[in-house]
Amino acid sequence: MRSPEQLDTIRRLNDAARSNPGTASIANVTLGFQSLPDADRFAALAAIVGFSRFDGDNDPYGEHDFGAVYRLATGGWTQERPKDEKTIAETVFWKVDYYDNTLTYGSEVPWDEHQTKRVLTIMLANEY
Repeated sequence: MRSPEQLDTIRRLNDAARSNPGTASIANVTLGFQSLPDADRFAALAAIVGFSRFDGDNDPYGEHDFGAVYRLATGGWTQERPKDEKTIAETVFWKVDYYDNTLTYGSEVPWDEHQTKRVLTIMLANEY
């Protein structure tokens, strides 16, 4: 069980990893995400960087380590899941994983930024 202080630190580090991909984390995208048109990739990335809709469904442990953004049939992107599934044209997932400094094993101390590397992965939902 993590202490409240450890959880707060994990959440802060994950927020930084998501909002500063490639700087506060190692950023990976899948081939499916990379194959999206430029405008959709940039819009999805902007929605991910600004993501704030954490709730019990996508953040049950309070770590801010997973989320989804949606391209609507109208072309716009949103972080709020539409009630009508038919209005969703594409779903993009993002997740943050914690590794040791060699990127070989999972980190045993994800609250310690000196012993943990964060990897942000962005993918199409159908690639998960």
